[in-house]
Amino acid sequence: MSKTLKKKKHWSAKIQECTVSWGGSGELIAVLEVRGGAEHGEFPHVGHVVSEALVSHAGRFPGSGDVLLEVNGTPVSGLTNRDTLAVIRHFREPVRMKTVKPGVCLKPSDLRPSGYKAQ
Repeated sequence: MSKTLKKKKHWSAKIQECTVSWGGSGELIAVLEVRGGAEHGEFPHVGHVVSEALVSHAGRFPGSGDVLLEVNGTPVSGLTNRDTLAVIRHFREPVRMKTVKPGVCLKPSDLRPSGYKAQ
């Protein structure tokens, strides 16, 4: 009984926010691939990143595999890949993104809207 229990930090403490733009190299989609989505039963996440074409204004570049939570304040968890890309294309440069590293335990109930009830 003398062992001390370690209190685990909540996954939301590990959220990273970054602001990126991509210069004159076309669309963000060309330099930052978005994978996953609700149609695959996954959260949207970052695929391949061409870091030479991105400019970071704040925070660190999103890494390959990072789970995408928000784009300019719009939650994208639970959206299809196509809808996530539409949200990203809707905003002009720079784009503010909130991501979390993979491996952090995220339950689907953590990202549901507060008034949502499962049936």
